[in-house]
Amino acid sequence: MKLKSLSLSVLAALSLGVATSAMAADATTSTTAPAQTAPSYDQSGFWVGGALGMGYVSNSDISKFPGSANGEAPSVKLDAGYDFNQYFGIYGSYDYMHDLGNADMHLATLGVKGNLPLTQKLSAFGKLGATYIYADNKNFANNTLHMKSDSFSPTAGLGLSYQITHALSTQIGADYYQDLRTSHGHADLTQAYWGMTYKFGQPATPMVVTNNVEVVKEVAVEAQVPTRSSYVLPYQNGQTKLNDYGRYNLGEVIATMQANPEVNAQIIGRADKVGSAKINEKVSAERAANVANYLEANGIDASRLTVSSVGYNNPLKTDTSTKTNYVQRSVQIILK
Repeated sequence: MKLKSLSLSVLAALSLGVATSAMAADATTSTTAPAQTAPSYDQSGFWVGGALGMGYVSNSDISKFPGSANGEAPSVKLDAGYDFNQYFGIYGSYDYMHDLGNADMHLATLGVKGNLPLTQKLSAFGKLGATYIYADNKNFANNTLHMKSDSFSPTAGLGLSYQITHALSTQIGADYYQDLRTSHGHADLTQAYWGMTYKFGQPATPMVVTNNVEVVKEVAVEAQVPTRSSYVLPYQNGQTKLNDYGRYNLGEVIATMQANPEVNAQIIGRADKVGSAKINEKVSAERAANVANYLEANGIDASRLTVSSVGYNNPLKTDTSTKTNYVQRSVQIILK
């Protein structure tokens, strides 16, 4: 069991590392309960993937694999499936394990897969299925070392998935195969793996705002009247810090307010409908505060700023024909 415990410890450490990095990058976590969030685009569709891993048996079962000195076998996984939505899908996989008990293992699995979003990029998944196992025995001179040529096994799996882009994700996980038939009795097999998946038909990355945002040419503001009275500064999912587009527009806001001391600014932080109300309020408040801090750092007195946040309450009116409403993830500035 030392080998199994060590492998599970490594897997747990990798899981914790991915989870920690993902939550820090998203800036959408809670110390009491992780928010279950989902992207604002359609996540259904076909996907394909591949992984490298290691199959192993416990110390109590090593005696049933006399051709394998330590009960381990390197593995390769190919899988594909279809997600009906962000929570549920079906999958099929082929796994090859090299030289386990004097046999190369071929495993074909069909099953269902459940997905639980933890943040906007990190999710946990679970799998249940049935596996057909074919053993390509190498030592025909001594049948006592053989795996049974073919058998069936119930299969379960757990893992973590981190979304790198809309289409590309990386996973770490472990699959468990119960009651493999050997000439020495039944044995259980575990496979730990790391891999990548690609989902077809997803939006382009990075997400570029192309609608509902007015882009202004960079010109010096010399007039004594405001050139614009309203600004909308969009953000990526989970982003609260100012981006280049936001700083560009705030430069115009600063110039206008410095040229017009009687002009004040109303700053409203917003979020889209992804995530819980608590997380959305936190993200929208941080966005609004960061904008206000930037204006104050560039010479605008705090008494001229009114700062508020609304989360996804009272969303901006946009073109309803588009599924993805990027403009809701924004800070709205109204000069008056």
